[in-house]
Amino acid sequence: MLKAIKSVLSDNLEGIYLKGSLALGDFDPKTSDIDLLVINKELVSEEDFTRLAEMHSQIQKMHNRYANEVELAYVPLSAIQNFRPQQQYPVLERGVGERLKWKSLGANWILEFWTVREHGITLYGPNPKTLIPPITSDEIVGAVRQVLAQDWLEWVDTWDSPEWSTHAGEMRFVVETLCRALYTVGHGELSSKPKAVRWALLTLPEPWRSLITESQSWVAGGSLDGARVAQIEAFVRRVATQVSLGQV
Repeated sequence: MLKAIKSVLSDNLEGIYLKGSLALGDFDPKTSDIDLLVINKELVSEEDFTRLAEMHSQIQKMHNRYANEVELAYVPLSAIQNFRPQQQYPVLERGVGERLKWKSLGANWILEFWTVREHGITLYGPNPKTLIPPITSDEIVGAVRQVLAQDWLEWVDTWDSPEWSTHAGEMRFVVETLCRALYTVGHGELSSKPKAVRWALLTLPEPWRSLITESQSWVAGGSLDGARVAQIEAFVRRVATQVSLGQV
């Protein structure tokens, strides 16, 4: 894949960096995906987008455990150095049937850029600290607050559908991400989800401690009862309130 990206982007490529759990040191072969940031000199052209989309489609057909477990974005250097949420860039998400698409990047990408700058693994290009400007603790905490107040609270309002009870794997992601949000606001830096979960189990009161413990056994394709989904929704709202009030 790296060779193909280099071939397509050619002189428009600045660097390719691993982020996520591989960069933060808590990669789980059973549940983690491969997170990448590709930094371009200029916005990807429509012609190159088509070629990249075809390349990713071919990779997803490979008989490899991680063929459909890659998440990445192609972001111009200028956009990273002066980031404005909700601008669209080529993005690939994990999952069978996913395709490269133009998608808006939210405030959570401030956290992604911080991870690449401070912990990213360089696959191609210069040290990411030479490309990505410093990101302060206040900017990190502000991004978490914005994501919880907007994206997450809007998202849980869609959970009325019974189909959410069949998304145990996604609900585990929700619980772990909330633990990480609390950790981030409390410490001013991002951690891996496993580290944040360990911290939350030592810090949070019941019933949240039991919910977090139980969530560690949830897997993709599993089911949860309606009461458990409602408890997770309550956890989202509680964390959003705590973070907005600075009560961490």
